[in-house]
Order: sequence, then structure tokens, then C-alpha cells
Amino acid sequence: MSQTRDHAALAEAFIKDEERVDWHDGALWYIREKRDIAAKQIPEWEDLREAASKIKSNVISNLHEYLLQFEANLKKNGVTVHWADNAEEHNEIVYSILKAKEINQMVKSKSMLTEECHLNEYLEARGIEVVNSDLGEYIQQIDHEPPSHIVLPCIHKRKEEIGELFHEHLGTEKGLSDPTLLTRVARKHLRNIFLTRRGHLPA
Repeated sequence: MSQTRDHAALAEAFIKDEERVDWHDGALWYIREKRDIAAKQIPEWEDLREAASKIKSNVISNLHEYLLQFEANLKKNGVTVHWADNAEEHNEIVYSILKAKEINQMVKSKSMLTEECHLNEYLEARGIEVVNSDLGEYIQQIDHEPPSHIVLPCIHKRKEEIGELFHEHLGTEKGLSDPTLLTRVARKHLRNIFLTRRGHLPA
């Protein structure tokens, strides 16, 4: 998947494989069932949902004031705050900070904002290697794909496909598809980068 292609085109290509669509629907339904089971264990679930909805509505309606309040509190704690009007300005600010510190490799946590701004590509084009710390995001990154879901970035991938990716990029045994073992491999590889800054994102 190319990030330049729109969602409709990607969806049209995806649904042509009916067997895969059925599998994907099953995977999403399994996640929904787990969520429902967890929700039923909390008697006040619906009250909490309603409270969260009201908080969200209030924040969105008064976002300007909350952002200024947030900035003021950050500054009280010695934090420098940067404001950006658009994706390009956002990326330029991040790059200027990294460049000033002579940083050429960065570990980045999961962030939908930076996905929307295409920060990874922006930095990589300027010689800064970016490694996603979230496992799903990392899987998508080594496959040169954008995330397919806001919470479950690689929900469209089967474990066998992830196994092939790890075999190609991380040198795992061919045919390995056990999720626990694959996770251990990724953890070891990423941990080495996090702790030592040695190791690079597979090409």
C-alpha cells in the first residue's frame, strides 16, 4: 500500500479478495467480542461511556482554551512548547530540534498525528532514521505500509504474513508464525535499538 493512494482505492483492492475479507471480518469480530466481555464486567460501563462522551464534547467545544491552559502548565514545568499551523510546519519544527542536537536515529512511539503528517518519511528523506516502538506500527513500517486501523495498525495482516516479513527482514526461521515467538523476536530486536542505539531498521 502506498500512502499516496486514497482510502477508497485501497478498500476496493482489499475487498476483491473475498476469502481475506471474511477472515478480516472474523478478526475484527473477535476483538469486538473481547471488548464486550470486558465491558460486561464493569457495572457502570454505560455511565462511564456517557461521562467520557460529555468530556470529549466539552473539550472539542473549548479546545482553544484548553490548549492555552495546557501550554501554560507545561511552561510552568520548564517545557518548551511549539505551535504548528499545518503538517509541513510540524515536521519542520521536529526536524530542526533533531538537527540542532545532531540526532540521526530516533525511536518514535505510536502517534496518529505523526502518521497524518507523514513525519517518518519527512525525517528519513533528511537522513534521520525513525524506528516505531509500537509493534503493530513497526510491522507496518518494515513492510513500507501505513497503518490500517487507528488502534490495530496491522489488523489486516495474518500471522503467516508477519512471519514472512520477519523471515525476510529479521532473519527468523522460514515458516515461523507463532505470535508469541514472533513478538519475542521483535522485542529483542527493538530492545537492542532502544537501549544501545545499535541496529537499524531493515531495508
